[in-house]
Amino acid sequence: MTEPTQSGPYAGHPAPPHPGYRPTAPPGDPAAVLDRVSGSLLVLGALLAIGGSFATLDTSVQYLSEERDEPIYHNVAKAWSYSSWATGEETTTVTQFSGIPLLIGGLLAVAAAVLLLTGRSRRLPLGPALAVGSAVLLLGTTLMVVTDAFNDTQWDTGERTTTYGAGFYLLTVACLPALGATVTTVLATRRPAATSPGPARSWQSPQPPQPPQPWQTPQPQPAQPWQAAPAPQPYPPDRPPAPPAPPQG
Repeated sequence: MTEPTQSGPYAGHPAPPHPGYRPTAPPGDPAAVLDRVSGSLLVLGALLAIGGSFATLDTSVQYLSEERDEPIYHNVAKAWSYSSWATGEETTTVTQFSGIPLLIGGLLAVAAAVLLLTGRSRRLPLGPALAVGSAVLLLGTTLMVVTDAFNDTQWDTGERTTTYGAGFYLLTVACLPALGATVTTVLATRRPAATSPGPARSWQSPQPPQPPQPWQTPQPQPAQPWQAAPAPQPYPPDRPPAPPAPPQG
């Protein structure tokens, strides 16, 4: 006879996971490697972008003549401010809002990097979308500010010159990891994560319900000596018949 396949009462199928659930990728899975690379690139790009937003983007100087021996006007551009002053006069500073998208893009990139490096982005329904969106936002904001700083050189003439500051170079370098993170996050969403080896789950390959197995039929026990003996009679057996009489002569 076959033994029962399960011990104890049947508990039924396990509850399926919530919509959008993705199993955690094993360490050697290509999708997990892409997630770690994307997280590292996002952290690097975010730090460069946030740091570059507070540094000087470019400095423009207007001279009195083409010999450039006597400056008469100065302009200093940053992502958060724009300052200008004439020689011997007070400085005028106005607020610029280019630092706001840089800061938001950097913070979102750090948050997405934490999810990617810890492997939680694939367990959240919006995890992959957050990773791609933060990478694209970081790339777009840094490229926009770098382009604005580059446009200041169009006004250079014989009496005017523009030099780039540390913020321009930091943001230019930040575009490279932001671009790399954009590519890797998009590739990670197109490559499904492989499941770790383990027991099959009901939501991956549903199994038909199994009929209950019959219990083992008890085997007959050998007869014991005291069971084979005849049962005692409650009264004596019938009197045996009398022997036949001899014939008469």
